[in-house]
Amino acid sequence: MLVENPVEELSDDDEELRPEAIPTNAVVQRINEAVAQRLEGVSQEYLSTDTVEEDEEVNYFEQEVLHTVNINGIPPHKLTLKKGAPIMMMQNLNPDLGLCNGTYLRIVELKPHVIHATIMTGERQGQHVLTPRIVFISDGEARVFPFRLRRKPIPVQPAFAMTINKGQGQTVQNLGLYLSTPCFSHGQLYVALSRVTSRPKFKALIEYPQLEEED
Repeated sequence: MLVENPVEELSDDDEELRPEAIPTNAVVQRINEAVAQRLEGVSQEYLSTDTVEEDEEVNYFEQEVLHTVNINGIPPHKLTLKKGAPIMMMQNLNPDLGLCNGTYLRIVELKPHVIHATIMTGERQGQHVLTPRIVFISDGEARVFPFRLRRKPIPVQPAFAMTINKGQGQTVQNLGLYLSTPCFSHGQLYVALSRVTSRPKFKALIEYPQLEEED
């Protein structure tokens, strides 16, 4: 399968790194965790600070409960990384420095409170940057939980694999597409296929059951 030997093929050349594009967040998370475990080196864990937004009347939730809350668009409470791994920005941090939502980075050094990384694609490829912690506040209008979560994580996620939607607007030299379930639409498939510069640089693995055509 596409992720069988990603660590062995991980080189210092950012152009040679082949990210995997996948439709759903759940599958992306499982693959990122599995690949990261095979990467050499000591892992470092970053834990976010989680509270309830100050103007909320509900303030009796324990920290342990808040840590388990996962909201789309907000990084999870725990982030585990290793030096040399690819990561992706989850928020516009500093557009002037190239740190935008979706920017692809490679970890240079894991410091206690910031990540030292280099930008992997685009006009600022090779530029060194620091990513500190920032505050995320969940949407109060379309919320599922009876409170607004205030979370302060480092706004990145592992990027051995990423969702197809996250790859929109990017161009990469190498790309693998993994489909354990069908794409949600033809447009989503087009987004995945159009991220790569040439056909030989693209590979796909389809594992969901195929419908047999009737004679």
